[in-house]
Amino acid sequence: MPPPHEVRGGSSRPLPRILLLVAAALLIARIGTGIWEERHPPEVQGQAAHVELVQWQPAATAEAAARAQHKPIFYDFSAEWCGPCKMMSAEVFADAKSAHEINTQFVPVRVVDRAHEDGRNTSEVQALQDRFAIDAFPTVVLYSPETGRHESMSGYGGRAGMMKELSQALATVSRAADASPDSVR
Repeated sequence: MPPPHEVRGGSSRPLPRILLLVAAALLIARIGTGIWEERHPPEVQGQAAHVELVQWQPAATAEAAARAQHKPIFYDFSAEWCGPCKMMSAEVFADAKSAHEINTQFVPVRVVDRAHEDGRNTSEVQALQDRFAIDAFPTVVLYSPETGRHESMSGYGGRAGMMKELSQALATVSRAADASPDSVR
């Protein structure tokens, strides 16, 4: 009589332990890459990291500085998640000629919306967004404390178009308040 077949039923315990260790290692790796990506943002449409040349001023002191220098305020309303905002930063604010024009003609102020990331904005940011009825990013607002007029430009269609719009808006906000204040384009 032939011997009965041996049934190999051994424990499969090592397999779940290995799978658990692999899952833990993958989780740790994903957390590590998330932290790295946060500290090293990706390129903006093929452009390498850039350095902005615009000399941003604090919002709290912008009106006093604008009055003292007889310049309008250049408010850049943006958000961290906004792709067009990043393009504008790379193409305009990191461009030497464009940044020079902004720095010499305006008191530049960056206003960053944090509602998406933090659930709300600071009271200062929210007050500025409410004051100028900001509902899209990027939005640039030129405001003259001397005339009380402002011009808003929403979206980003490229450096040349933006610089042309800025030039036209500068003429409008700088004119004496012969028309109604706070005109919006």
